Amino acid sequence: MKPFKGILYNTEKTDGIADLVCPPYDVIEDTDPYYARNPFNAIRLELPRDLPGTDRYHNAKNTMDEWLSKGVLAPDPHESIYVYEQQFVIESATFLRKGFIALHKLDRERILTHEQTRKKAKADREQLIGTLKTYTSFIFGLYDDRDKTIRRALEAAPGELLFDFTDEQSIKTRFYRITDNDSIGNVGSILDEKCIYIADGHHRLDVSYRLNLPYAPFYLTDMYDRGIVILPYHRLVRFAQKRPLKELIGALEPFMTIEKRGFDGDDSLKGILASVAASSGLAFAFFSGDDPLHLYMAVEKSPLPLYAASGLHDTLKKLKVNAIHSGVLRDIMKIKDDEISFTEDHQWSVESVRNGSQDIAFFLPPTTVDEVRDIAENSLDMPPKSTFFYPKILTGLVFYKYA
Repeated sequence: MKPFKGILYNTEKTDGIADLVCPPYDVIEDTDPYYARNPFNAIRLELPRDLPGTDRYHNAKNTMDEWLSKGVLAPDPHESIYVYEQQFVIESATFLRKGFIALHKLDRERILTHEQTRKKAKADREQLIGTLKTYTSFIFGLYDDRDKTIRRALEAAPGELLFDFTDEQSIKTRFYRITDNDSIGNVGSILDEKCIYIADGHHRLDVSYRLNLPYAPFYLTDMYDRGIVILPYHRLVRFAQKRPLKELIGALEPFMTIEKRGFDGDDSLKGILASVAASSGLAFAFFSGDDPLHLYMAVEKSPLPLYAASGLHDTLKKLKVNAIHSGVLRDIMKIKDDEISFTEDHQWSVESVRNGSQDIAFFLPPTTVDEVRDIAENSLDMPPKSTFFYPKILTGLVFYKYA
């Protein structure tokens, strides 16, 4: 691990940082609000647009060069690591996630992944990073700090507060700079003995290897901290050919006990989601446009055919999201991959079924951090969209220019 001189917004020449940051590229469905929010919003670097005669990547480079020349962005004069705190509320409970941003040596034996990369997304990030010679958003990594030695080292280090604001999702951000060499060395000496488990940013990591860089920028935090929250990714299905709910339930019944519950508002939805998450056995819920007055909960009663599959690692057989995605939806219910889409938003899932844009929504339990660790340590891959680490790491707090 080592510090770096980040590229920072000069808030004396721009509006407040809250108007300048945006989410990372892979969770933005509509870029218009961020383009409209501020002419210097980081969206212009994170998700640039094509212009007549200029492709999006060179447009981003021209934008960054202009902002640097005008002093909108400026290099940090100090070799630093950056402490990043996010305070947020879920279901009336307050969480604080504390991590830090630093460069980390690229090492396939110590940096462990759990997700396959997709060619289109990887090509896009490689074009952007390679053209800018800059990381606009970072790789999100986890380490095991159950004894809290790194956290204590960060808290003992002298830090300078750079930003303190609340974003559009009501998440409070505090962002500090640490320049003290002894403190940085202390944190690095502890971290360099640990494995890093990738939570998010597999495409950026893969691009880093492809660019043959010795170091890449990571946001790093303790995988066992109370502030680590993994939300489930739910499955939405739009059938190529209409399939009645009765047929789908019939396919499930040899393997699952099906409970029918009245659906009379958000509380009933939250209740069934809590039941799914709390179930010790394999469980999920679903909502169909064929029966908008009810929610259904399915709990395993007989072993899935997936468990008998030869050549499938035991870790993948035990992984709930894999058993549901591959063992139930694909194998038992015969739902095709191109009929499935993904979202972490359960309320939007219901609305999509009610308005007819989707036929059925499946609500899954969240993946646990131990499952992420087991998959990574066994060099396996989860199904697509298995983990949604919340909250995401904002783009625009600091950039890393490697050349």
